[in-house]
Amino acid sequence: MDNILIVFSIISTLVALISLYISIKIYKKYEKSMNKLGEGKDFSQMLNKYVSQVEELNKRDDQIISVCNNINNELAKCIKKVGINRYDAFGNTKNKLSFALALLDRDNNGIVINSIYGQDNSNVYAKPIKNGKSEYNLSDEEKQAINLAIKEYKE
Repeated sequence: MDNILIVFSIISTLVALISLYISIKIYKKYEKSMNKLGEGKDFSQMLNKYVSQVEELNKRDDQIISVCNNINNELAKCIKKVGINRYDAFGNTKNKLSFALALLDRDNNGIVINSIYGQDNSNVYAKPIKNGKSEYNLSDEEKQAINLAIKEYKE
């Protein structure tokens, strides 16, 4: 029985030594891979540096998004929609020299300009537009210019 215990102890010791040898070999291979990946530098430091660079890029992205949002808000106030309606105001000219011109922003705010040409004189009128409507009476030509501006606009 003592012989069996001695043989079992020797086999157990050999298995432990083989396991230790394999573990050391695997660790050295892992270390070599990490050094190759980190180009000989400390991999954890490289990883921390990379994480801080990513965080800095995220901050810059937030700044860029903020600037883009500000630009978008400003562009909403710019003239984006234009409609022109040429017409003959008095039926006595052949060239349709009178016109109504609508200049609107994204929210249909702006102005409509109406130039009425006559043989003896010309008159120009401007009316403010809010949400596609005016507090002043609009002529059919002015309404048509506003509708053209709104209808022709594609975002």
